[in-house]
Amino acid sequence: MPSYPRFVVDSMLGHVARWLRLLGYDTLYYRKIDDWKLLRIAKNEDRILLTRDQGLYNRAKKLRIRAFFVEDPDISSVLAELSTRFNIQLEFNKNDTRCPNCNTPLRYTTSVAEVAHKVSKNIALKYREFWICPSCKKVYWQGTHWKTINDILENSKIKKASRLGNIAINMRRVGVEDSGIGAGNESR
Repeated sequence: MPSYPRFVVDSMLGHVARWLRLLGYDTLYYRKIDDWKLLRIAKNEDRILLTRDQGLYNRAKKLRIRAFFVEDPDISSVLAELSTRFNIQLEFNKNDTRCPNCNTPLRYTTSVAEVAHKVSKNIALKYREFWICPSCKKVYWQGTHWKTINDILENSKIKKASRLGNIAINMRRVGVEDSGIGAGNESR
């Protein structure tokens, strides 16, 4: 499991929590929680606070709590930005994932016998890889939704590359402009 970074996510970003958990990141999420509790958790547990609440973000910054204000709710944009800022990996690792429901590390298995009593017969016959949550007992597999998951991760990688390219271009522009080299500043 990636031990770092760890997150706590406000109630407006449940979809982000599920994605971070899928990618193996320890991410706390509560449907209903007071802002002061989120701030306390972030500070006491060294977690990055992710929020869509500008006031909560401002309070976190005043308290010197690491926080990120999510402007664009599009998940591929959010993941690209988190990957750029906090170095999260945009790859699914079958041996390193968490329950999207309860945040517990999932256990990977290829034993159909182990899950046969927990899934339908059709699922047991069709799939060979499963993930079991030891806490909430849910069973997961790469069903028809997996194409969408891969598409979103690929789109996130493209957006990240574009952001990094723009950062590099802007850094080069600043370097050239600050050096005094350019039109009108030629040596004679």
